[in-house]
Amino acid sequence: MPVLAVNVIKVLFVVALYAFLFYVARSMRGYVTGPPVETDARTQAATPQSRRSDDGSRPPDRSIVVFDEAGRRTEHPVRTTLVLGRGDSADVRLDDEYTSDRHASFTVVGNTIVVQDLGSTNGTTIDGQPIDGQVEVATGTAVIVGRTNVMVR
Repeated sequence: MPVLAVNVIKVLFVVALYAFLFYVARSMRGYVTGPPVETDARTQAATPQSRRSDDGSRPPDRSIVVFDEAGRRTEHPVRTTLVLGRGDSADVRLDDEYTSDRHASFTVVGNTIVVQDLGSTNGTTIDGQPIDGQVEVATGTAVIVGRTNVMVR
């Protein structure tokens, strides 16, 4: 085999190796950094007590904030149950190849939100820990659905 062909194969192998390492690093970015932190006073979540009426009869408004890979955020109110996923049957559709069709649900129970993984392939994590079953979460909790960052408000 000519020396030139061997050198071209070596260069292509190194380029493929670097492309693979770049892909792995990009995939891990969401797991390492978590959702973006907001410092704007207008977007800070109020505590549940400050959102209640004086007589305490009305439950607080609850929502989730979804951050896409570009850092854009969308807020979705959670009134009863909200399903996140990639499929048409999900209430909030995510453009994330690591998300299942019906990946996770967010359900209001009393004054809290309960997160449940719906048997997804890549799992759901809360504050970096994988969940199994239903988990009650507090305001400000970081939830990762596939590779998508979600913050509970």
